[in-house]
Amino acid sequence: MASISVVIPSYNPPSRHLETLHNSLLAQTMGDFEVVVVDDASERADYSVLTDSRFRVIRREKRSGPAACRNAGVVAACCDRIFFTDTDCELAPETLESVRRTLETEGTCTGDTITRVRTAFGKAVALLGFPGGGSIGFDRVWRVDADGYARSFSSCNLGMRGDVFAQAGGFDESFPVPGGEDTVMARHMVDRGMRIRYVPGQVVYHVEKSYLRGFVRWQITRGRGNYHIRRRVPNVGGYLRLRAWTFSNSLKAAGPLYALPVLALIAASVALQSWGFWLEAKSIRIQK
Repeated sequence: MASISVVIPSYNPPSRHLETLHNSLLAQTMGDFEVVVVDDASERADYSVLTDSRFRVIRREKRSGPAACRNAGVVAACCDRIFFTDTDCELAPETLESVRRTLETEGTCTGDTITRVRTAFGKAVALLGFPGGGSIGFDRVWRVDADGYARSFSSCNLGMRGDVFAQAGGFDESFPVPGGEDTVMARHMVDRGMRIRYVPGQVVYHVEKSYLRGFVRWQITRGRGNYHIRRRVPNVGGYLRLRAWTFSNSLKAAGPLYALPVLALIAASVALQSWGFWLEAKSIRIQK
């Protein structure tokens, strides 16, 4: 009987990413886990690399987004302890054991998501601190209080007890873009007095953003997501101060060699996200 269920939304995943994730799960220091991969009606997906019997793939007939896939994975899971990650991630060997141990006393836990940097451009992007920490650390992107609790989490590195997930209402399946539904869920949980434990040893490695085109698409999508965050969380006071603090941490970590590239990416990020926000607002007005 497994003691933790790993839930992974999946859409057209590259086989090399699946193989890396698969191997990192096989290398975990605990072996009593199951993996539920929820395929979001992919046009191209080869899951033959997932050879371990603890893995199973659930295929959805209609594309519905990562939030719906995560919710479906929880329904299909056999364990009360859930760990969420993504197909472009790799777990450190102790991560599942850390999550299992933390969820004995906590309802929710998140950790550091560290970008696997291989290119100079990827390093500059990782210094922005996203996703989930990049190369500067989660606690330099989202504030962590003196008792070790955060006010947000990243869905690619998230542990949660089943009863807490149910109490939180799951991920918002009406969220139309893949980015921001985790921020909204975390905010609603914190507003209701639910706590998110930050565990530095809960480490997930993320594939870098190594090309400008991918970075541009990612930032526009984040801008579109910001529009829907704003609609679902009317009071976003302090967010701009938080991002200014994050970017100051990015520049400190960049050092003299990467300061100018990081500054340029910060400016590009702000501009592209603003554009994405405007595009989404325009699209919603047209639909009405």
